[in-house]
Parts: sequence; structure tokens; C-alpha cells
Amino acid sequence: MKYNAYVLLIVLSLFYTYPVFSAQYDNNRPLLISMSNDSYPFQFVDESGVASGLLVDYWLLWAKTNQRNIEFKPANWQQSLKDVENGLTDIHMGMANTLSRRNAFDFAQSISKVQSYLYINKTLANAKELSQMSPYRIGVVKGAAHIELLQQKLTNVSFAYYDTRKQLIDAVKANEIYVFVGLEGYLQESKVSQEMLMSFPFKSRIKLDELSFYPVVKKGNASILHPIMQGFNQIEQAELNGIKRKWLGIQRGQNEVIIAMQTGVEPYADLGPNGLPHGLLVDIWKLWSDKTGLPVRFIAGDMKQAIDNVKKGTADVQLGYPESESMKSGLNRAHLIYQVSSRLFTYKKQYKTMAEMKGKVFAVAPTSPYLSELIEALPDSDFRYLSNVEDMIQATESGEIDGFVAASAWTQHYLLLKQRWEDFYPFPILHFKTDLYALNRGNDLGFSERIATGFNSMTSAELAAIEAKWILNPQDRIYSATKELLLLNAKQRAMIKSLGKLKVGFVNNWAPMEYKNTQGQYAGINSEIFSIIGSELGLKFEYIEFSDWQALLDALLKGDIDMSGSIAATTERETDLVFSLPYWPSPWGVVTSLDSVNIFSLSELKGLRLAVVEGYHIVADLMREYPTLKLVLVPNSHAGLNSVEEGKADVFIDKVMNLSSGLKKGHFSNLKMSMLVDFAEQRSHIGINNNKQSLLPYINGVISTIDREQQQEIHHKWVSQTIEFGREDFENRLRVSILVFCALAIFVVMALLANRRLRKEVALRIEAENKMAQFAKHDSLTKLPNRSMIEERLEQAILIHSREMSQFAVIFIDLDGFKAINDAYGHHVGDDYLVAVSAALAASVRRSDTVGRLGGDEFIVILNQVESMAAVNNVAELLLQCLAKSFIIDELSLSASASMGIAIYPADGDSVDTLLKTADSHMYRAKNGGGKSSRNSQQQ
Repeated sequence: MKYNAYVLLIVLSLFYTYPVFSAQYDNNRPLLISMSNDSYPFQFVDESGVASGLLVDYWLLWAKTNQRNIEFKPANWQQSLKDVENGLTDIHMGMANTLSRRNAFDFAQSISKVQSYLYINKTLANAKELSQMSPYRIGVVKGAAHIELLQQKLTNVSFAYYDTRKQLIDAVKANEIYVFVGLEGYLQESKVSQEMLMSFPFKSRIKLDELSFYPVVKKGNASILHPIMQGFNQIEQAELNGIKRKWLGIQRGQNEVIIAMQTGVEPYADLGPNGLPHGLLVDIWKLWSDKTGLPVRFIAGDMKQAIDNVKKGTADVQLGYPESESMKSGLNRAHLIYQVSSRLFTYKKQYKTMAEMKGKVFAVAPTSPYLSELIEALPDSDFRYLSNVEDMIQATESGEIDGFVAASAWTQHYLLLKQRWEDFYPFPILHFKTDLYALNRGNDLGFSERIATGFNSMTSAELAAIEAKWILNPQDRIYSATKELLLLNAKQRAMIKSLGKLKVGFVNNWAPMEYKNTQGQYAGINSEIFSIIGSELGLKFEYIEFSDWQALLDALLKGDIDMSGSIAATTERETDLVFSLPYWPSPWGVVTSLDSVNIFSLSELKGLRLAVVEGYHIVADLMREYPTLKLVLVPNSHAGLNSVEEGKADVFIDKVMNLSSGLKKGHFSNLKMSMLVDFAEQRSHIGINNNKQSLLPYINGVISTIDREQQQEIHHKWVSQTIEFGREDFENRLRVSILVFCALAIFVVMALLANRRLRKEVALRIEAENKMAQFAKHDSLTKLPNRSMIEERLEQAILIHSREMSQFAVIFIDLDGFKAINDAYGHHVGDDYLVAVSAALAASVRRSDTVGRLGGDEFIVILNQVESMAAVNNVAELLLQCLAKSFIIDELSLSASASMGIAIYPADGDSVDTLLKTADSHMYRAKNGGGKSSRNSQQQ
């Protein structure tokens, strides 16, 4: 008995301690978390293949706080749900709670909330309400919670389904859909927002509901949710807010970004007469708000107060501060948002040369970031340090100093207000830049990225429009409406300046890409590109001439020159060079004798003697890929053309533009050119020696700002003809050409005389065809559009108005008593009566509207862009009054009345047939009611 009691005690102990051991085992095993791989910015896999996003960071913080191992299992959205449902993972990191999901999962408490939106294309300018979305397919990822949400809100909603967010975004970019659904932050990803924010502005989106994210487990496994939520409850709210701010730019409970601004620096920032913030920087931040979808609020103060407000957390970001080595705020430089131009101003005397500055005294602020540049520029001048511009102006007017250096736009604005602008002259030669940075706290780097993303999504044209509003002097503006701007900060400008003069190599006989002109100067397309780069970056170049390509390439590889244009990016050269972005198309071609077969591929050159310029990267490729070719190395393009002309080579290969230029300028009437299909997509790069590779990102930045218009200008300047297929010598052929021209002229005159009758017949046929086309689309009696054209016009109206989210009206008109006129006076009077009615109807509507005849006494009027049913009823009443007037037909005074039915797109139908049937039905309602009236769907 005693033995049995011991056994029983042991069994009970095992029974009660098993869960402890089991729980211990579970804690040691990583928690396997299911997640979406494509739901930016909440749960996704980044370009490095790492799980990322707001919810991912929540769970990483949970694991750290609770000392638990976790493992993420990313999949597409639907698969991530199935993984939990099938027990392949322990829990899903977060999803919205819907009716269908509650049948399959158990939900924990909410761990985060986010707003959902409908994103609307800007072409749908009038789409303001959710109820207007019925005509459109709404893009959505399969399985998303928004599907049930929208089905509850819209009775006739239709969806375009996509497996992944990427597929949805691709469809949006391809204009397959104009409306799609997404969460807050959906377009914040930099690679997406740059392309789509212009088409889907945040101000056009429609707010749906606030959704909550809940961790979920398979139905029946709710017991594991309690310890999960206990773990989340141990996390400090400030830490969760920091994560949310990192990914969304806001924190829980905050619905706006607070911007600390300094006042009294108009036109950059100040309080207007109404007490509200205004100025250039204020408008730029408002544009930032439009781009990011985050509302902004400004709090005003002086410069010190603005900085202190950010440091204390009263504000999120500083409006724009001249941060530099001489003015450090202790805050983080989130983004360079503007560059202020500063100039030298003199009083009642205009200086024109630097020599006149000698011995003069000028005032400047001691904290000016350009102070060292100013002293270097005016070594023979003296300087007096004053803290504000008002003191500088007063000292200049009193004769204590000869002038001062200050922000140009601010100074001009101040002088205009004080009515003293005419007494001061800006010195055009000296120009300094001061960088203005948006500043935020250094521990808020995630928000810094969000700030930069918003500014990077602005276009130069948008910023130029703001700048033109506030900056009076065009010379002080930095943005262009047609060209993107490359902004360099002071540190970058100083680095570039420290490089000194750079050596650029060029080949002196490689037109039109590069050559030495008759004045002995560097010329050609590449010279234009380097001129743009030098101007944009403030670089100075020394151009080094080479007579052959190989010598130039050797000098570049050894570092004797710093860079050169038209360098092919090859693996062999990467050890010594870095390469810019491609900047010019550079297809290859071949030149052969006139009597040879045209060659379009290198595979057709087997066994031939091929001339090629020594040093070209293509030489190694040819030797490797086409070993049967017999290569003839030549020093330059002219020598290559001569080698074919003289029979030393069968073919010469070079860039198409160089071949074209060489054939055009030389005496090569027996040669012809064709393009190589194998190398049609080749493009030119700038090759930079490794000792100057720090310049690469800046040169790439300039290249990316060269737009198509600039390229066209360069092309027209340097390339008169890109491709020529042989050229006869002009001097030798001139006389023969004149004789041939005369003979052709005589032949043409004879042909014209002989074919005059034929031309008349052709003209008659064309006229007949035009009349047939007119008859096919127009009523033969009234010349109005017939049923066929009416239906075409209706289809066009549906397409246009659907995109613009606007209405148009269809009025179906049936004349009352027309049969009686026909019977009483005959068909000829009836026909003239219909013609008169048609003219009256057409004269009563706008030119943009359509009046057509269906047949008999039935007419259709299409009214485009109508605002309301009341406006349509006014037009219908006008038409009735117009028809009631007397028509004089064969000395008979006839008046008309009509019954009209009105249909409105899209309320009464979204197809041609539906609209016509609806209008026809309402017309019969009007006729049955006695005629002389109109009916529509709003009338009972």
C-alpha cells in the first residue's frame, strides 16, 4: 500500500511538471513568424534579402525585450496566411481583422494602427468622394483586408486583382489602373515614390478606415497569444513610437510634422500681414507635405528659438538653417533644401572690375560661411565685421565702408521696402552660395530619411515655380523649369575646388566626337559635354591633345591625364579607371568599297582584312570572338578610311558618327558605310583615372541633368549628318549634276503635261471618296452626324468623361406633329422643315457639343462636361423655345414642338446602348404626358 502511494505521487509529479518542461522546451525553440515579403513599409524583404519593415522591427524589439529567439518566414501575402493556417509557422506577425479571417484564425490584441487610403490618379481631377469610384476597377493585392472593407462601402465595386504589391505597382506605372488601395506609407519607398508621386499626389487620395495590425495564430491555438501580448506590454511606448517614426515619419498620437521657423528673413521666411507663415522656404515645406502626405504646422521665433525648439522636442525639424563649419547647431543635417546667393553691394557707384576693389573696405557677417572665399577673392581689400544687414547698409550710406556682402534676395527685398533700392548696385562678378539645411535631432535618423525622400521627389519645375514667386532677380534663382538641378553643399564644393585644374585628353582628328578645330581649340561633342560638367561643378580643365587613340588611352591608364570622353567600360580597364554613366549613343559601323556587299554583322567578316584603330576596346573582342579575321591596326579614323580606299584592308570599323564625318570631309567617293547590328546599342562613357575617382558621383549627377533638348542642341551643333552611305566628290560631279538636273527638269515638264488628265481623274476620285466618307458618317438631308457617328461620339465621350470623372448628357428629341406637316404640305416641305430644325438645334448648343439625326424626326444632342441636371434642364428648355419659333418654309409659317428625354452619364448608364435606351424611354414619358416638354430620371 505504501509502495502504491509512492508510485501515485511520482505519476502526479510528472503530470504537473510536464507542462513546465514543455514550456521550457517551447521557449528554447525559435518562434517561427509568418510575414509578407512585399507589404512595404510594414513587412517586406529588402534588396539584400533581409526581413524589414515596421512590424518586423516591432517583433525584433519584442524578441530583445523578452529574450526570445525568433525566425521570420517571408512569403507572398496569401501564402503567408496559409502557412499559419496549415501549421507551418507559429504565428503571423500582423494583419487586419476581417470576418473571413476570424473563421480561420485567433486574433491577439492590436499592436499597431495605420490609416488606409484609395490612391487616385491626377487625371481623375474631379474624383473627391468614394461614391464616385464605381465606374473604375480598383487595384488590390489578392487576399487584402481592403477587399471586404470596400465591398461594405460600395455596392458596385469592381477590383483588379494582383498576386503581389510589385505587380500592382507595375500595373499602376503602365496606366492599367487609375485607382488602387494601400496603407499609409505605401508610396514612401524611394524607388516607387520618384516615379509615382507625380501621378498619384497625396492630396488626391481618399481616406478609408484606420486598420489595426493583430498577431494571429491558427484557430484553436489562442493559448500562445497571452504570453505574446505580455511580451509586447513590457515594451516602452517611446520605443514603439521611434519605430513608427522611422518608417512612417509620425508617431502614435501625432498627426502633423511641426516645423520651427525663424521670422524676419523675407522672402525666405516671415509672418505675413494675416499673421500666417509665408515665404520661399515655407512654400517648399508645403510642397514637401503634398509629396509625403504628412500635414505640417509652423511655429515661429528667432533663429536661436527655432534651433532650441528642435533640440527640446517642441518641434520636429528646423525650416532651413545656414549650417556650416562656422555655424554649427549641434543638430543633424537631414537634407540640403536650398542655396542662398550672396553678392557684394555698393552705394551710388557701380564697380565693374576686380581691380577697382583694391584698397576698399567691405562689411561682412563674421559667421558667413563664405568668409574665406571672400577674403581669397579680394586679397587687397579690407573687411569690417558687422552682425546684421541693417548696420551694413547704414555704414555704407554714411561712407564708413565702401560696400557689403549679404544675401542678395533678402537685401533687395529690404531695400525695396525702404525705397532705397535705386542707390545700391550689386557687383556681378562675385557670387557666393550659402547652404540651407533642414535640421532634426541626431537620434531620429529614420525621420531624416523620410525628410530626404520627400524633398527628392520634388521636380525642378515645381521648385522653379515657387522660386519665381519669391526671388525677384532671376540671377539669384537656382532652379530651372526645364532642367534638373545638381545641388552641391559647401564641403563638396571645397573638395572639388581642392582638385585644381584637371587634365582632359582628346584625339585631335576624331570628328565629330572630338578634334582640334582651325583655331587650334578642343572641339566636338565631347568638348560640349566637358564644358557643361565644368560649368555645373566649377571645375577647370586643361585639354591635352593626342594624335592617336592608343597614346591617349595609355596616358589615361598611367594617370598622365585625369579623364577622357568616349571610353568604353571594359573589365580590363576597371583596375585603373572608373566610368561615368553613359552620356551619348555610340553605335559602330563599317566602311567598305562601293562594289562590295553591304555588311551588317561581324559574322559576315570571316576571312577579311579588318582595319581598326589601335587602342580601341573592340580589338580584344575581335581577336577573341573572330580569330579568323585579319586585323590591320591603324592610328586614327582617317588612316582607316585610307586603308580601305588604297586596298590595304577590306573593311574599316569605327563609330558611326566618325565614319560619317570622315566620308563627308574626305575624298572617298568609292566607299560606303553600313551600321553593325551587333553594336547598335553601344554608348559613350567618360573614363576617369582612379586618382580622381572621387569626382565620379558628381560627374554622374551632371550627366543625369542633361535632358533631351540639350542633347538635340549638341547634336545639331556638331553632327550635320549621322549616317551617310557613300559620298561623291562635289567638285568633280558639279557640272555633271547640273546637266542631269536640266534633263530631269525637261522630263518632268513633259510628264506633267502628259499626265494632266490623270491628275484630274485622281482629284475627282479623291473628291468622290471624301464625299463617300462624308455620306457614311453624316445624314444626307441635314448633313448632321448620323447614327454611326453619334455612337462614335458617345463612345469618345464615355472614355473622356470616365477619365476626368465628369458628367455628360444625352438628349433624345422627337418632333411633335411632324407626320401632319408631311401629310398636309408634302415631303419636300417636310424635308426643308427638318433642315431648318437641324440648323436651329445646332445653333443652340456649344461647338463642343454634338447634334445628330437618328432618322425620321428623331434627333440626338450630346452635351459635354455638364455640371448638374439643372444645367441640362436649362438647355432642354432653351431648345424647346428655339423650336417653338416660326420657320418659314415655301412661304408657309411652321412652328415645331418636341418631346425630349434626358440621360446623364454615368448616373443613367455607362454604355452607348444604355444611355440611348434610357433617353428614349424618358422621351416617350414626355410624349405620353402631352409633349412639348422633357423628362429625366430625377422626375417621377
